[in-house]
Amino acid sequence: MHKHFSIFLRILGQFLIYTIIPGVLYLIGLGVLSIFERGEVSESVATLVIDFLTLIVAVLAFRYYSPDVRNIVFNARIQVKKILQLIPLSFLTRAPLVIIVVILYLIFGDTITETLDAGVEYQWSVFDGSTLLSSSIGFLSFVIVGPIHEELLYRGVIQRYLRTKYSIRTSIIVSSIIFGLAHIHPGLILSSFVLGLFLGYIYHKWDNLWYAVILHMLINLQPFFLQVFSK
Repeated sequence: MHKHFSIFLRILGQFLIYTIIPGVLYLIGLGVLSIFERGEVSESVATLVIDFLTLIVAVLAFRYYSPDVRNIVFNARIQVKKILQLIPLSFLTRAPLVIIVVILYLIFGDTITETLDAGVEYQWSVFDGSTLLSSSIGFLSFVIVGPIHEELLYRGVIQRYLRTKYSIRTSIIVSSIIFGLAHIHPGLILSSFVLGLFLGYIYHKWDNLWYAVILHMLINLQPFFLQVFSK
């Protein structure tokens, strides 16, 4: 019991560092801007800034918890053949989610679809795609920066740490649960959990964090295009 509690505290510490520090730095930045009467910051820009700050914190955390960071990140080889395999897989990740949603719909009715729709609207509320700048910021934040810092933490730090304490299956499931809960909104938790299972499996199977990052980018790219081109 003591072992599990110690592991829980360590993961909680990793998560809090990852989430709190960027927010504090951002608030400090807003305070500085307000001094110069430049406190007006759009939601899309704010999201991108927080993502970049989170990326910096995630990189530092990854370096701390993974001393062999050079081999894991910089010396990792990426094969085009495997990247091509990730493209159809990025679409297949939707299949189990659709099945789960159908089952939940049969049980709970319209409530579940309303919750999921609200989650999508919440996630995309800052990326209206009305201007080229807004779309560009959305792309950088949601498709590029977000997947990198999330994979560094949830697969590179948390799943990797859990793997040293538990089985492969447990490490993937638990890190995916944490990944899902971290998205906070009820409409995003389920889809993020399912996504985490695929990302965790790919990271374990090919033992290369970049494949998880690329798969994450490909998955996020789909709704981004739908959001932009539906305008």
